[in-house]
Amino acid sequence: MNKILCPVDFSDTSLNAIEFAVEIGKKFHSKVTLLHVFTEEDFNKVIGVTAKGKSFKELLGMAKNKLTQLTNAINEDAVKDGLEKCDFYLELGELTEKVNETAQGEKYDLIVMGTTGVSKRSGIYFGSNTEDVIEEVKKPVLCIPSGASFTKFKKIVYGSDFLEEDRVAIQEVISFATMFDARINVVHVNSDNEDAEYERFTKELKSFIQYNKISFANREYDDVGKGLLEYMRSENADLLVAFKRKRNIVESIFSKSITKILSHTSDKPLLILKL
Repeated sequence: MNKILCPVDFSDTSLNAIEFAVEIGKKFHSKVTLLHVFTEEDFNKVIGVTAKGKSFKELLGMAKNKLTQLTNAINEDAVKDGLEKCDFYLELGELTEKVNETAQGEKYDLIVMGTTGVSKRSGIYFGSNTEDVIEEVKKPVLCIPSGASFTKFKKIVYGSDFLEEDRVAIQEVISFATMFDARINVVHVNSDNEDAEYERFTKELKSFIQYNKISFANREYDDVGKGLLEYMRSENADLLVAFKRKRNIVESIFSKSITKILSHTSDKPLLILKL
């Protein structure tokens, strides 16, 4: 994981997402890039009275100064602990489009972003933007809820749907977990009795997985999204991971439950893999 892209709108939530991006960057010795897609209206709401009477050019300069201060502070604090470096892009346009252009064009390995925007009080929400990025950008996305606090990833839950792609996705989870010496729980949540299929699938997985901190669980629950979150809470897990299939193919359990998971997850990050 050499390059991490982190969209930032200067809200508390996006600043929190930066902390996650930097901490992961330290572990993988990655470069972290902050991306601010500037719109005058949103920036005015972020900085409040400070923006009053400022021209577009002045506001753009203020945004650049904020990004410069952020990256300088991160480099001063984190490079010595393993981060390669932190830099930034300041763009004009539409968020999802610019995230896609940057992530694809410069081959970023991971996107880290907050799942809410400035605040409910200001009326700006990052939630729909996050879902748009998940849908449109063919890169893994780590969603950081507003209530999440960074701790070392000690326990990771992967939501499985007995998909062929799960075999590859779990290897990606193992690569991530190894850097944090984390335990992985592979869990399948279903509304029907699928014990026979579960036994077959886990037996196949165990035959090629080379990671000793991994376990498997099968849980019956009417609502898949709530079932995954309840399992997360019961296991005191630090990260939920799921695989999102391409559009126009039968969707995975996570794809069907994405909005519900994003809306109910208030304090645990969610990593969506794209293969």
